[in-house]
Amino acid sequence: MKTAAYTAALAGLALAVVAATATAPAAFANGAGGVESELRDKVDFAAGLEETLGHFWALEQNLDDGNAELALVHATHPIAELYDSMKPTLVDSDPALDRLMLGTLDGLKSRATTDVSREQAQQAVEDAKGVVEAARTAIVGDGLSSDPIFRMKLMKGLLETSIAEYGEAVEGGRITEMAEFQDGSAFVWRAGVIFGEIRGSIDADAADRIDGMFDDVNAAYERRADPSAVSSLTGGILDALDEQIKAAYMERLDFAAGLEETLGHFWALERNLDDMNADLALVHATHPIAELYDSMKPTMAATDPDLDAQVFETLDGLGESAASQSVSAWQAQRALGDARDMVEAARSAVVGDDLASDPKFRLKLMKGLLETSIAEYGEAVEGGRITEMAEFQDGSAFVWRAGVIFGEIRGSIDADAAAEIDAAFDDVNAAYDGLAAPAEVARLTGGIIDRIDELTGADGADAGLGRYVSAINTLLSDARTEYGAGN
Repeated sequence: MKTAAYTAALAGLALAVVAATATAPAAFANGAGGVESELRDKVDFAAGLEETLGHFWALEQNLDDGNAELALVHATHPIAELYDSMKPTLVDSDPALDRLMLGTLDGLKSRATTDVSREQAQQAVEDAKGVVEAARTAIVGDGLSSDPIFRMKLMKGLLETSIAEYGEAVEGGRITEMAEFQDGSAFVWRAGVIFGEIRGSIDADAADRIDGMFDDVNAAYERRADPSAVSSLTGGILDALDEQIKAAYMERLDFAAGLEETLGHFWALERNLDDMNADLALVHATHPIAELYDSMKPTMAATDPDLDAQVFETLDGLGESAASQSVSAWQAQRALGDARDMVEAARSAVVGDDLASDPKFRLKLMKGLLETSIAEYGEAVEGGRITEMAEFQDGSAFVWRAGVIFGEIRGSIDADAAAEIDAAFDDVNAAYDGLAAPAEVARLTGGIIDRIDELTGADGADAGLGRYVSAINTLLSDARTEYGAGN
């Protein structure tokens, strides 16, 4: 009977934790508060460039066919429908480039027509393509422009627009609006071009499936299928792209999370070196290679095998180069500096500088650090005492690192939300200083996680599940301790 009652009490406790955390007050409910993202702006700008290239393709097709009317439509669509949305970004980045873009696009209606030779018209189109690529380099950047995740998002934009264009163009198996039909065809074509250029960077089986779906969409265009069928077929590609984007994004997020924990261990290592605690210094010098490297290796090796070898060598030697009693403080600090440089090189190579600096991405890294800190603290503190110092320092280091990230992105976050997160960090740090009960630390840290979920728009069904499990485990541990004491 006593065991059954104990089990029932633990089950009730677990349910209570879930209920309490799931109904925690939301400081930024209904979308209040926000995260400014330069990455989103670059996606929108690049999407305009891609549609422009689609119109150029359609223009070339009509020039080849000698169709003056439709050639004029596609020569004027970029300046009439797309330029205004791109102009503010162009002006902010390079007013001279904006003037060049305006003049080049506006001049297509007279330079790329059936009234001039085909060679002259093609030269005008090639000049316009050159300006588009100059704008892409200047505003989006070559690195982001070649990033597979970024390019899949551009594919999605093109395909979503193609569905709308086709829906306006075809009725009862007939083309009723030829310009819109050609728009839809052009955007599917351009999405296919992008896919061909990034095909090798995604899962081979998924790439084969997407190839087949493009064939199906193109065949549907050829037979003038019902718009609902084209929407469904194109939607299949969109779903497949969503899966690939999510998989690639999560791979980079997981990789970056390992880098952040590594930087946390470096911080703890420095503190122990300052305190001349050789044992704990060695713990934090060896944790990155022992606990984190294996999970990062596959992604790093696939991206840059030479960099992977350098990261392994640096982390594997950190115990000797930074935590050994035979090295000087200056030598240890230099070794740590080299290790940090290697972490940043890996971040740039694998994650990419644009995604790595995106506030929403960085908020998610904060969340991962804080969730892990809850578990570490739960293992480290019992009855107001530190029972596992290495784990306590891990928890402290991950809270510290989350705070560093927050300080760097604070200006991109709604001011009221940022002020509440500041206050919540103060409460968590005070709880660590006071060796508060693990359940209390889980609750306070969970407050920051809730705010991160609200700012990033995390699905309520998935948000913070790791934190709930950590909190449950912490309280179950407390309950077992009390039970063992006869309470």
